[in-house]
Amino acid sequence: MNLSMTQRRPQSCNGQSEPERSGPPFEGMKRIAFKLAYLGGRYHGFQRQPDVVTVQSTVIGALERLDLSPQVFCYSGRTDRGVSSLGQVITFFVEEEKADLAIPRVINSKLPWDIWTWAWAPVPQNFSARYGAIWREYLYILHGPNMDLDLMQDAASLLKGTHNFRNFSSEKTKDTTRTLMKLEVANQGDIVLITARSDGFLWNMVRKIVTVLEMIGSGDKDLSWIDELLDPVTNQGVAAAPPEGLIFMDVGYDKSIEWIVDPYSKRRSLKRLKMAMKRQVSLAETTAEIYRSML
Repeated sequence: MNLSMTQRRPQSCNGQSEPERSGPPFEGMKRIAFKLAYLGGRYHGFQRQPDVVTVQSTVIGALERLDLSPQVFCYSGRTDRGVSSLGQVITFFVEEEKADLAIPRVINSKLPWDIWTWAWAPVPQNFSARYGAIWREYLYILHGPNMDLDLMQDAASLLKGTHNFRNFSSEKTKDTTRTLMKLEVANQGDIVLITARSDGFLWNMVRKIVTVLEMIGSGDKDLSWIDELLDPVTNQGVAAAPPEGLIFMDVGYDKSIEWIVDPYSKRRSLKRLKMAMKRQVSLAETTAEIYRSML
């Protein structure tokens, strides 16, 4: 084992050091990172909770059925109920003799169709998926016909940079200053695509930003509202946009990770997603037809 990887005790997701063991920390074990994707509709968010099905509990259950017994299961960020992901990063320790099982195609064999891993990488024992992240990126898909895209883009430019986002958070008790590195607004027909990247998002921050951009784009509010919202002295109530439109896209780290993409897992997931898309399109068209018939 590379001793340079075991000089520091590994950190758990809550930042606390793991208990001491005999020999180097987690001797005979490897820490492996995975890119995890999921559709959030059937799950009560990512983080494990008692008495409900979450993404984390489902993944840990799959690993246990493979007899991998994951230790120090860590993740790059929590997502709420209904939020989906393409680039969630998870890590855990496995025994070296079982490391061949810790690859996407094997893990996916024990996961439901709407959760899958598609890339993996060995990482140092002291790597933290959460605290090592220097940015996270989200995409929101908004159905927005007749939106003024230019106004939405102007509003986005005012929100970029370092500000106190207190009025864009459901949490009011901690430091709410964040740097919004990217906030882009584009469209594909009636669909508005909003991409946000930050050094750290507050709870519901992206979804509240979407609401603000939508209200400005629809003409319900003007650009001067942005200045009011960025004033932490004011107490502005902004509703969070629905979680179903939000996707956790990617995470950036200060040290690059050599991801190994699993082509088989990608092909398998694309096939299942295509089937799911057909069902969802049929449901949407059925709903639209009933709506039109009732006008």
